[in-house]
Amino acid sequence: MNVLVTGTNRGLGKYISQQYKNCEKFTRNTNLNDYKGFKFDLIIHCAANVSHYDWDNVPAQFFNDNINLTDSLVNLNTSKFIYISSIDQKKNSPYGISKRISECIVKDTCEDYLILRPSGLLGKEMKKNTFQKILNNEPIVLTKDSIMNYTTYEDVLNVIRSGKSGTINLCANEDITMKRLVTVLDKNVNFGNIYFDIESVESDYDIKKTSEDNVLQFVRSLDEE
Repeated sequence: MNVLVTGTNRGLGKYISQQYKNCEKFTRNTNLNDYKGFKFDLIIHCAANVSHYDWDNVPAQFFNDNINLTDSLVNLNTSKFIYISSIDQKKNSPYGISKRISECIVKDTCEDYLILRPSGLLGKEMKKNTFQKILNNEPIVLTKDSIMNYTTYEDVLNVIRSGKSGTINLCANEDITMKRLVTVLDKNVNFGNIYFDIESVESDYDIKKTSEDNVLQFVRSLDEE
């Protein structure tokens, strides 16, 4: 299978690219013109600028990273296009809007596509975030009653390999509070005063795990290194 994966320097893109033998890896320095004339079986678009700007400080480059790149990629020759979106696409933030617009581009351009909207992702290559701060016993800005939902890189890969098409929300069966997360990880951190409640959506793919299950699965994977 001839596959192109974007965002392969770190995170989900790096993990996904390691699962395919014949994989072209797209990073920020890649020239899309190099792929004109290629025929891919699958393009998996993971690359994204995940900075959560507000409307007063969002730079134009943010939309170039998240919308214009998608618009360029869908015009490459591929049998199927997979776009990694987010359950945050429902939010009227620069990030959420950029995801919604990119989804529209994929739907309008690609005959066979999968738009995958995962909740918070856990994986060894993930960017530093609240979860990692808790692992390191660092203070966090979120309140103890803030709510998160966690899936894993492996869950995303399983949906991709299932061959499904269309638009799929991917969430664990149960959420987890920051207080419970700290307890499960056996950490002692100082909580902040910002309350966060992850977007509540019904998962279209049953991973048969709770957020706590996925947290424990991820911690075990770290211990096995």
